[in-house]
Amino acid sequence: MFVRLWGVRGSIATPLTSAALREKARALLAEARPEDLASPEAIEAYLDRSPHSWTYGGNTSCVEVSFADVVFVLDAGTGIRALGAALKAEGRLAHRLHLFFTHFHWDHICGFPFFLPIYQPGREIRVWSGRSDAERLLSIQMNDAHFPVKWHNLPSRIVCQQLPEEAATEIEGATVRILPLIHPDKAYGYRIDYGGHAVAYLTDTEVSKHPDRVADTYARFVAGADLVIVDAMYGFLDYHEHINFGHSSIFTFIDFFRDTEIGELVIFHHDPLASDAQIARLAADANRYKELIAPQARWRLSAAREQQTWRW
Repeated sequence: MFVRLWGVRGSIATPLTSAALREKARALLAEARPEDLASPEAIEAYLDRSPHSWTYGGNTSCVEVSFADVVFVLDAGTGIRALGAALKAEGRLAHRLHLFFTHFHWDHICGFPFFLPIYQPGREIRVWSGRSDAERLLSIQMNDAHFPVKWHNLPSRIVCQQLPEEAATEIEGATVRILPLIHPDKAYGYRIDYGGHAVAYLTDTEVSKHPDRVADTYARFVAGADLVIVDAMYGFLDYHEHINFGHSSIFTFIDFFRDTEIGELVIFHHDPLASDAQIARLAADANRYKELIAPQARWRLSAAREQQTWRW
């Protein structure tokens, strides 16, 4: 099983600005020693180890889960455009692709019209969600005055199917389960099991408002997963200024999973207002909190960044 993150921001895409780029360049230059710039090889080594040489990324939610010759895509935020190009470049465009939607707010579907495979004749796109009206919701942004290419003119074959809440579904040899989340207009989390490994994806859910009501449910859903990607848009204080927005704090998930066997917990759906430095501070604070309240926990904790990968 292979996982790669293509979009990790929430709400709206946030391209790196000139001001942010200058700030990174200023930090790189200020910390560089003469030997760091002595040769092209030295420069590359310096860039590899400096936290100022990369960004968490600005694309909205999109996660690739691949196994054998199968490609699953979780959400179609702006990150899906680059995923489509990569699948073509890497020769991994199978006849049939599977897209799984947590929900249909703009930041999770706005990349769909820019996903290369939907424009390829003969390609089959299977769309899965917990809702029965996925086709209507997806087609809205490609009809009327919203997009130049209309849904009914797409040359690919798009098939929308509803997943049951109460049972697992077998898809291409994988077992897929969904979990109703706490978010406006319905949202669903996913767990994908294949070949003895599992990925759980729980973004766009407000567990921090009444944590005791759902803690056990979420812990059972992710138990044994190698990777758990969670909505952690806010820090502790920030969350209390955004109650009822449908998002959570990473500290609540740490509480939930303190005694749960997982491999890694990933902070996802970053606030579009958060800089790379702020996200890094949130991750550092979260790791300190984990050490305090769950010193026995063996799982790792990280902040999601574009092009981050896992392989089992």
